[in-house]
Amino acid sequence: MYKNEDKLASVDVARAMLDVLDNYDRAFKNIVAETPEQEEIEASYKKTYEMIKNAFFNLGITEIETVGKEFDYAVHNAVMTSPSDEYEEGIVIQELQKGYALGDEVIRAAYVVVAC
Repeated sequence: MYKNEDKLASVDVARAMLDVLDNYDRAFKNIVAETPEQEEIEASYKKTYEMIKNAFFNLGITEIETVGKEFDYAVHNAVMTSPSDEYEEGIVIQELQKGYALGDEVIRAAYVVVAC
């Protein structure tokens, strides 16, 4: 198990890196490689992204589960509600920003949309 100082250091590092991961997530959702050169650049960015995610994993930092899960105010931040034919009321239907935790400590709550 982590000593308290080690855990605090891991949380601090993770919080500092979240903006970087968020920018990668936004880019991967919005930019489509159209040429072999662009595909090569995208692949190098994805490799770096995966290296960061692996470092998080090795530190014990995990993504908070969202879509399809019951809304939990301890780990989810409901940004809005929306009707859903697919999910029952109170179930997360969309993730707007990933959340992360180290063990039972939330580093950042996930920003979500909840079925109403």
